Amino acid sequence: MTKIRVLPVFIGIVMHGLTACFPEVESDVQKSMDKDDRLIKEYLSRNAIDAIESPVGYFYKKEVVNATGNQIINNEVVGVYYEIRTTDDQLIESYLDESKRPRLYVHNDSGLVPRAMNFASGLSKTGEALMLYVPSYLGYQNYSYQQLIQPNSNLVIKMKFVDTYSETELKAIEEGFIQDYIEENELEGFEKTEDGIYLRTLAEGEEDSKVSSNNDIVRFSFQLFQLDNTDPIAESATNVPIQTTIGNEGNLKFLNLGLKGVKNDMELEMLIPSDMGFTNATQVFPFEIRKDLFEKGFINQIARPKEPIRFKVKIVEVR
Repeated sequence: MTKIRVLPVFIGIVMHGLTACFPEVESDVQKSMDKDDRLIKEYLSRNAIDAIESPVGYFYKKEVVNATGNQIINNEVVGVYYEIRTTDDQLIESYLDESKRPRLYVHNDSGLVPRAMNFASGLSKTGEALMLYVPSYLGYQNYSYQQLIQPNSNLVIKMKFVDTYSETELKAIEEGFIQDYIEENELEGFEKTEDGIYLRTLAEGEEDSKVSSNNDIVRFSFQLFQLDNTDPIAESATNVPIQTTIGNEGNLKFLNLGLKGVKNDMELEMLIPSDMGFTNATQVFPFEIRKDLFEKGFINQIARPKEPIRFKVKIVEVR
């Protein structure tokens, strides 16, 4: 089979520019990929696994076929359960408990790490289950994280494709996330704005302060959270507020909406649907490595896609 070579997700953009000037770099990458291919084939042979080789280099086997399922197509939001192990049987993550919500990602070129899981989506229908045998260049490549992920690990991945979701269905799912969060934490004072943000005031601020509106500059400190975690995924540096201009086209949508009508020393908490925050983000499995990948520049958005976020903000100054 002639393979369509796809450079690893973490280095592909950089390598594309470098290989024209430094052919030996491409040669080193090719040698590493060839080694992965050989090791995967040896694993399949050793375990008597009859799997199909994909054009980009991973192998797959359909464990459950669903002829009446919907074919997964490009740019659809997919719900999935999965388990990721190395070919040495080290568990990286198991998320197979179907009493929990399926995890979501967008099936497109930058939709998911490991990439092989995203590629396999295009071969699948809802309701189907696949086993993937993945060379490291379509997994985590030479990335490592503590003892969980070792560099150049080849992977064995189990995937069950649950469903695909329309924008209307996603809005309902996220509304459920938010309502569950409020109820489970017995929170009071949140009110839903016309724009769909849940907002509550924690401190009223200076009575005579200027009230912010479009084109005003607002200086503030903040903490940003996923709803399922009490540790912030991002926050402003201590005693170093940031600033933005309300209405700036480069702002995340919730900033232009949520920072209107604020004043000095006001403190607010917002629960924000994903379409007002970090859109088009790459999904990462396991969730545990997301912050590390972001800090190392491998992905460009800190928050997970298709999930609400929680934003706590203290207004320093409106001018």
